Amino acid sequence: MENKSLRFYAIMALWVVLFLLLFVSNRRVDLKTDINKSTSVSVSVEDTVSLSPSVVTTHAYSAGDDTYQAFFKILQNASCYQKFNQNARSYSHDYEAHSITLRFADGSSQNLLFTVYSDGVCQVNGKFVFLRSPAGNAEAIYQLLRDAVV
Repeated sequence: MENKSLRFYAIMALWVVLFLLLFVSNRRVDLKTDINKSTSVSVSVEDTVSLSPSVVTTHAYSAGDDTYQAFFKILQNASCYQKFNQNARSYSHDYEAHSITLRFADGSSQNLLFTVYSDGVCQVNGKFVFLRSPAGNAEAIYQLLRDAVV
């Protein structure tokens, strides 16, 4: 009889641990705070078509620039939630791909690395995230950022 109750408690403890891990791994990423700490942004726009080499265009903006302020307005109300157990090495494109990478920094340290792809995939600091915003999903955010750069 004691064996069955011990087994039951062990299984319940395992479920509780798994449940807690799920909540810890799907935590919210705070974009606004990291952007507010930054004084500059480096923007890389990458276009890859089939097997041809990627075309990468890079721009740098300071916090006083209008383009920097446009990035802030686009991302300030965005909510990012880290996806469970995924990292950047598990993602590749087999087709035409476009991306925008924003590197927010303050002097010598990088505060935030934000990459959004034209197909709606989004990464923050190398981790895949779900992106929600009043402006739309990740695909809409990609287009807004693309328009702000060009």
